[in-house]
Amino acid sequence: MKLSELSLGPGEKLDGAELERRFDRGMTGRGIEICYDEDDQRYLRLFSSETGPYADDVTGGQFTYIGEGRTGDQTLTAGNKYLANAIDAPLPIFFFHRGSGDDRWEYQGKVEVLRCEKGPFDSSDRDVFRFTLQRRRDAREQVDPVEAGADLASPERIESTRSRIIRNTQQALDLKEQYSYTCQVCGARRRRTVDQGYAEAHHLKPLGKPHEGPDVRANLLVLCPDHHADFDYGTIAVDPDTLTISHAYEQSLDGTTLHLREDHELDGTHLEYHNRNIAQF
Repeated sequence: MKLSELSLGPGEKLDGAELERRFDRGMTGRGIEICYDEDDQRYLRLFSSETGPYADDVTGGQFTYIGEGRTGDQTLTAGNKYLANAIDAPLPIFFFHRGSGDDRWEYQGKVEVLRCEKGPFDSSDRDVFRFTLQRRRDAREQVDPVEAGADLASPERIESTRSRIIRNTQQALDLKEQYSYTCQVCGARRRRTVDQGYAEAHHLKPLGKPHEGPDVRANLLVLCPDHHADFDYGTIAVDPDTLTISHAYEQSLDGTTLHLREDHELDGTHLEYHNRNIAQF
């Protein structure tokens, strides 16, 4: 799936199977999902539920979304970190909400992150992240006429410059083909069609700030969507010397060896960087 080809309109309701069909990836059960499209463009899927632990109120053009983590103080890791980073480095964020008694997710449109604050949750002694989100008004998305009326006055405008990283997508595609779209962690090969495989490329040392990793083969892995998410969430690590895999909860993988072709030389410093700065166990 390419984001540019995704057909999805606000108000559509989708179950888990339909979400997987549209995005070519299943649900992880997390409120904040880190995803990649066919061109390895990162995007987020956000899920909110009236019956969830935080009973998010998603009415209005701006609303508050509580971050991930149901026990103890929430930390600025995994999905929380990517959502906070989107304040300064925007990326596509697809927002879904499920009402009480509904078993499907309603697509609410794309959102952008305005603010991130941390503080106590209600009367508990837990600290949580509160993200202020704002609905985006893409040309193809519907606009609430009542909400639009509040915006008749011309807002103050400022000029800004935004930079983005230009990825070498052909390099990633070539590497995927060399591995026949097979995950270097688990050996699974997903199919996009009967004849076409599907895999995702992962930068061990991420390209964006604050990591500033290089876009080179020695910093790339070919992974299935599940284990790509595990690298992003920090639940997997790889020993730079032995290539032994450590997994936070998947015992069948813990102690196995990362598959590495002879013509694919990984830079051990990038593995060390991932283990030290991103792995969370």
